[in-house]
Amino acid sequence: MRDKRDENAWCDTFAVWLAVSLRRSRDPGREDLQTDADHPESRKPKRGIATRRRLLKHACAEFARLGYHSTKVSNIVKASGLSQPTFYLYFASKEAAYEELVSEFRLRLERLTETLLIRDRIEGEALVKSVQNSFLKLLNFLAEDKALTEIGFFQPPGCTQTKATLVNAIASNIASEQTLGLFRSDIDALHMARCCVGMIDQMARVPADEAVPEALALGCAQLLCEGIWLRRQHHDV
Repeated sequence: MRDKRDENAWCDTFAVWLAVSLRRSRDPGREDLQTDADHPESRKPKRGIATRRRLLKHACAEFARLGYHSTKVSNIVKASGLSQPTFYLYFASKEAAYEELVSEFRLRLERLTETLLIRDRIEGEALVKSVQNSFLKLLNFLAEDKALTEIGFFQPPGCTQTKATLVNAIASNIASEQTLGLFRSDIDALHMARCCVGMIDQMARVPADEAVPEALALGCAQLLCEGIWLRRQHHDV
């Protein structure tokens, strides 16, 4: 004779199976029968990501507006419409928020620079055009987010390390391009890279209504590839 407890357990299992089957029949394409309404805590990560991004966005704007040293957590939370306790749920300090912003900026800039390496031997106008495109991509990158560029590339304390990182990345490219015979090898690649970063720094500051990025990039490319000295043709007398 079947034990009463076994019979009850079987009935409970059947009831659960029946309930699930009915729900699936109403929505056959649904794999997960659990909803955010069933588990409100499942919505927390999404809200947390949005809140974190909101804090970073306003932190970036405040750092750009006031400078790193003058910006306070109170400035950031006021601009974001959130509270200081909320800020400290996501960041240990304003330094932590700043470092996250600047570190991500540097990483993206370094990755972009790595893609600018010229891998094939070219010369003449083709070389100038390729170098122009490299300068243009860097200038466009710096123009994407003015506030982030301000704190990551122009303002201290982050600008020094950012430019040093960019110099090293460009120098690595130039050294490889010297091996290909694209650029003269009697000038140190690091020296040329520093000149490039100096040009980028200045061109990125030019107002949009004063010159288009394509023209700025072309000027940099011509200066780097052709120099500023006036070439004269000498004829035998």
